[in-house]
Amino acid sequence: MSEEKEKELKEETVVENTEEAPSPKSEEKSKDCPKKDKKKKFEEKIETLEKEKADLSDRLLRKVAEFDNYRKRTEKEKLESVSIGKAAALEGILPVFDSLGLAMNAECSDENYKKGVELTLQMFEKALERLGVTQMDCLGKPFDPQFHNAVMTDPAQDGVESGTVTKVFQNGYMQGDKVLRCAMVAVSE
Repeated sequence: MSEEKEKELKEETVVENTEEAPSPKSEEKSKDCPKKDKKKKFEEKIETLEKEKADLSDRLLRKVAEFDNYRKRTEKEKLESVSIGKAAALEGILPVFDSLGLAMNAECSDENYKKGVELTLQMFEKALERLGVTQMDCLGKPFDPQFHNAVMTDPAQDGVESGTVTKVFQNGYMQGDKVLRCAMVAVSE
């Protein structure tokens, strides 16, 4: 081969090699790009995970609050059910209490019998007291349809205002703020 051809071949080889072989700067750029891409992907993944964590945390807090409300509501319903049950039972036994009161005030020649009724009435009163039952104090008070059931009217009397309870025919009872039974009363005109 001639020198010229050899020279040409060398030049071509050099050109080919320079095209194939990356320069140190281009190598650096290509290395930086994957690092930047990886970093960007990690940052996106972190952001996604933080959003997911915030969403799960929010959902958890809502469920906890929802459960707490449910617990409070069921506790309240339970207490109301117990109160309703007690009231229903007490309403059924109040007439027995009234009958014992009438028996206590009835004429009787047997002192032992009278003493037995008196002790039974006292036990009954203590049991009602333990259950939070109180007798309404109605006599001389203004008539209130929430607590009183007027069954008759009395003629106006001196010193007694109109609408005042003048007689109590049947005592009324309350348990706390709840009326178990309204008092049957007479009211002045």
